[in-house]
Amino acid sequence: MKFREYEANRQWIIEALGKLSDFSAHDNDFRGNRAYEQKAIAYHKQFVEDGKYRVVFLGTFNVGKSTAINAFLGGAYLPMDVEECTSKLTFIQRGERLELVLSLSEPVVGNETKALERVYKEIPASLEVQNDGRSLLIRFEDDKPSSMQQCLSPLVTVMADEDYPLLAPLREKIDEINLFLPSSVLAEDIVFVDTPGVHSVSETRQEITYGIIERSHLVISFVDSGFAGNIHDLNFIKRIIKWRGRRVFFVLNKADKLERDEIDIRGARGPAKHLIQAFARHDIPEDSEIFFLSGYRALRAQQLELGHISMEEVEDDNKVSIPTSVAERIGESDDPTRDLAAYLMGQSRLPLLRERLSDYLLNENKAGAVVETGAKFVWERSDEFVASLENELNLAKDPTKFDELRANREQLIRKLDEIRASSDQVLNAYSARSRGGDVDGVTYPGYAGLFKIEMTTARIEAEVIGPVLQWLRDSNHLKEARRSKFAPLSAQMEHQVDEFVSSILAKLNETIEKAENDTREAIARHLGEVRGLRMHLTEPGQVDIANVNTSMTGSYVVFGAGGALVGLTTGLVVGSVVPVIGNAIGALLGGVLGAVGGFLTRLAWSEERWLKKLEPIIREHVLNMLIHGAKDKDGSRTTPVQESVVEYLQRRADSFYTAVQEEVDNAISKVQQECDGLLAREGEIRRESDTIIARLEPKVTLLVALREGARDLVNEIDHRESVRV
Repeated sequence: MKFREYEANRQWIIEALGKLSDFSAHDNDFRGNRAYEQKAIAYHKQFVEDGKYRVVFLGTFNVGKSTAINAFLGGAYLPMDVEECTSKLTFIQRGERLELVLSLSEPVVGNETKALERVYKEIPASLEVQNDGRSLLIRFEDDKPSSMQQCLSPLVTVMADEDYPLLAPLREKIDEINLFLPSSVLAEDIVFVDTPGVHSVSETRQEITYGIIERSHLVISFVDSGFAGNIHDLNFIKRIIKWRGRRVFFVLNKADKLERDEIDIRGARGPAKHLIQAFARHDIPEDSEIFFLSGYRALRAQQLELGHISMEEVEDDNKVSIPTSVAERIGESDDPTRDLAAYLMGQSRLPLLRERLSDYLLNENKAGAVVETGAKFVWERSDEFVASLENELNLAKDPTKFDELRANREQLIRKLDEIRASSDQVLNAYSARSRGGDVDGVTYPGYAGLFKIEMTTARIEAEVIGPVLQWLRDSNHLKEARRSKFAPLSAQMEHQVDEFVSSILAKLNETIEKAENDTREAIARHLGEVRGLRMHLTEPGQVDIANVNTSMTGSYVVFGAGGALVGLTTGLVVGSVVPVIGNAIGALLGGVLGAVGGFLTRLAWSEERWLKKLEPIIREHVLNMLIHGAKDKDGSRTTPVQESVVEYLQRRADSFYTAVQEEVDNAISKVQQECDGLLAREGEIRRESDTIIARLEPKVTLLVALREGARDLVNEIDHRESVRV
């Protein structure tokens, strides 16, 4: 699926959901719970509208990350001088016009906006305070990339504190930066996330790991091709791949500095070989993909093609070396500018990376599930809505069916009671598996119980405390920690705690998904039976064999209650444990620094004596962080990781259970209420049959068209996926 095709399908689903919403909210012929349907449709509409692909860019200082992102964007929007470096999380997406939005942690004050206006006085842009002072909107009068770069430099670069001291208070308040670019180069529904260097302070790394990676579809890690075998932070990357479950593309940037035979993505020689060897040392999966890129050449190619720079500027650029034979051939062509841009773009290898990125996001990553899930929901809901109209339409066309409907009402109610009882058994089994209890002679400890079983003091000692102490003994880590006021020790503890907790959650998540999938499949079968009964409501002779046609129906049930059941296929599960862990760790790391960073740092002890003094401090704070909790500087108790995770697990189980229960109740009550309602309106339907037929047939035609369109889209996606596999 191409991005243009994906966008067209997504827009069709949004329009279809709007029509279903209008019908269920306002049409007098809708039979059902309006509030419930509005909630379900609104959730899916929001989900489809926000179905953006998030691509996170990681890289150390001076690796050329900002230049490469500019190449993707088709212009030098981001600062990229050697002495500059992005110091804030920056979100970049397509917009109708060039705009910059600064999200602030605290409201802006007058002197801060005045300082910003003074800095921006030469830039063609206007400043507007929004959201009670918690965001600043900067609108540009033109679409020039240079205007955006001028605005960003005083805010995000390392040198900004020195060059623009008056903006320091405002910079401290900036949580994130959002760029909106009216550029056709940036595909619809893609958000690029530019991050500070992964060697930045622990808090920033933590925010990237817990807050950004979890909501991303792909991580692109930039590596300097000249130092491919000496990456300092592959442990950080390993956490992303193994514990966060995210795919990482490794991009060997500055490939223009390599010899031709060094560019070998198979890894037989050159930088790719060195990178693969580093993967083996750090237990990085072998299927990690490697790309070569010259971000600088790609950017120059696009600037040349768009007319932002001239051929003479490229020829005078010492960073762009063009062979004499190529220069002569281009000089003799009909369109030298076009051909030089094409040559530089080909040399950059950006088209290869961009094509692979698109293919991954729309196919392998299953982010296309945004479209598929939305289409399934449209199929299901339009099928339900039209069933109600068709029942009344059938009775209007043939009133003799009322006699059969009345005669079979008790049989229908009995079958609904049987389905409800079976559904209750399924939910009771899920409750026992998620909260603890017995099912068919098997005792389950529940999600929280399983987590506590795994988080033992012995395991914490072996997998967190022991490795941290060993890290202190290795190389010069103890000396480095002392020199840096023990910030490296804090970061290493964060790393070990994260690996430990994430490994437990990865194992536990398999159990949770198994319980939820079993429940979902069983309930889908029962809801398929309910739907079969509703479809055959005016053909009572079919009630006994209604389940014959429910296998397909059940398999395509997409639950709509608040999205709790949609989430597992799309990455939007109710709640998230990741921020919970992040907050718990962040709240307690400061205690370690306080405990060891005072008078101890001035003592000239031997290494062994240092380790003896540090060991009980580390043990105490790790156990507090994970199990016991502690007091913060204000005397308030901080919540330990175990308590936070248990709370999350209980919330997830409760949300899932409630969503399933609501869906079952809604489906069963629809059939019973519709049956009773049709019988209650028998006289009216008999008298006004011609009027009813004329009123309902256009609505049936509309809903059938939505149902068939959604079904065809689902089948097309399934066919494409089977062919790809």
